[in-house]
Amino acid sequence: MSDVIIQTVLLIFIRVFSFIVVAPFFSQRGFPILAKIVVSFAITTGVLPTVPTLGQSYDLFVLGLFCVKETLLGLALGYICQLIFAGFEIAGHLIDFQVGFSMAQAYDSQFQIMMSQFGKIYYWMGTALMFITNLHLMMLQGLINSFKIVGLTQATLGGNGVDGLTHLVSMTIEMGFNLAAPLVLSALLIDIVLGVISRSIPQINVLVMGLSVKSIFAFIVFMLLLPNLVSFLLKQIPNMIIYMREFLNTMK
Repeated sequence: MSDVIIQTVLLIFIRVFSFIVVAPFFSQRGFPILAKIVVSFAITTGVLPTVPTLGQSYDLFVLGLFCVKETLLGLALGYICQLIFAGFEIAGHLIDFQVGFSMAQAYDSQFQIMMSQFGKIYYWMGTALMFITNLHLMMLQGLINSFKIVGLTQATLGGNGVDGLTHLVSMTIEMGFNLAAPLVLSALLIDIVLGVISRSIPQINVLVMGLSVKSIFAFIVFMLLLPNLVSFLLKQIPNMIIYMREFLNTMK
């Protein structure tokens, strides 16, 4: 009986820890690995009474297969939650390229990627809104509910699950374009105006002046649209809970 309980705890912990490793905020490099283990163990302890124990004790080969399944499932759930924030980074790269901030991009040791300037703004804004609205608790609640929807010894990723993930990626890219559209269109408008000025007054060095003008104008437009951006983010971030539930339903 003790072997059954140990194996149950192990499988629960693997799913939770795999989720924490890639989930928003918890996946940051500044979040210590020991803290991830402690948080995962705390969630495992809280979930354990609600999860049915395994019917029997399995040998190492079968248990290893279950561990792989739980690892993949936890990573998939965390990746789905991270997709929303990946859309923020897509929007940041689009804006930086159009405004002229691409040259200022540098390797961010915390995220371990080439981080865009506007991408950082959107990422931290989204993170702040997630904690302000307690969506991080809903995200963890979605992880806990996954044990009710998909048991420890069952899961089948069919065609609907694969199609669903593909659809989620396309929706993330669409969200990134929608989020970047106002500033990108503003920068394009500035390019048109500067092009007209360069034709009218050839003595003006439009190339040098354009970088400063677009940067200032982009900042002004960003501040004017800030309430709308916050409203847009508040509508998009809760979708990760819906995406998690839909993905789990395809695995019943």
